[in-house]
Amino acid sequence: MAEGVATIDLRALGLAPGAAVHLRVAVPPIDLRIAGQDYLTDPAAPEVDIDVTRSHSGLHLRLRMEADLVGPCWRCVEDARVPVRVDTSEYVDESRPDDAPFEEGLDSEYVDGPTLDLALWARDSIAEVVPAVVLCREDCAGLCPTCGANHNLETCDCAVEAVDPRWDALRALSERLSGDPETN
Repeated sequence: MAEGVATIDLRALGLAPGAAVHLRVAVPPIDLRIAGQDYLTDPAAPEVDIDVTRSHSGLHLRLRMEADLVGPCWRCVEDARVPVRVDTSEYVDESRPDDAPFEEGLDSEYVDGPTLDLALWARDSIAEVVPAVVLCREDCAGLCPTCGANHNLETCDCAVEAVDPRWDALRALSERLSGDPETN
C-alpha cells in the first residue's frame, strides 16, 4: 500500500500575495465507517489535486480528487466499489487575530497555523459525497430475508409475503368503510 502525505506546511510554499501553486500529492488511504460498516478508498493511496492561492487577506484552498470507495453492498453484503468525486474549497482569513473564535467562511478546520491537515480534509470531503445507498451494482437484488440466499447469484423457494402484516388494521378499516354505502 502506498504511503501518502497527511499534512502540508503552507509556509514552505513561500507564496506572496497573488501567487498560486498547484500540487498533486497522494494521501493515506481513507477509511470511513458508514452505517456500522467499514469502507476504504481503493488500496493505492488516492492522489489529490491541491490549489493554494494567497491573496492579501488570506489563503484560498481547493481540493479535487477521484477515488473508489470499497466496502460491503447495503443489499447483498458483497464487495461494492463506488466511484466518488470531490471538488471542494476552503478559505483562511489570515488577518484574523489568533485568539478570535472560529468562524465558518473565514477559518478552516483543516488549517492549524501553517499546517494543512490534508488527510482529514480528504476524508471529510469523501464522506460528504458518498451516495445515499452503497450498492455493488445498480440492480442488486439483495438477500432473501428468510434463508439469506444472494438473489444476484441464485433463487430460492422461500415464500415472500407480499403484504406487510403491520398494515392489516388499516386495510380492514379501509375495506369496512368502502363497503358502507353511507360513507361513500
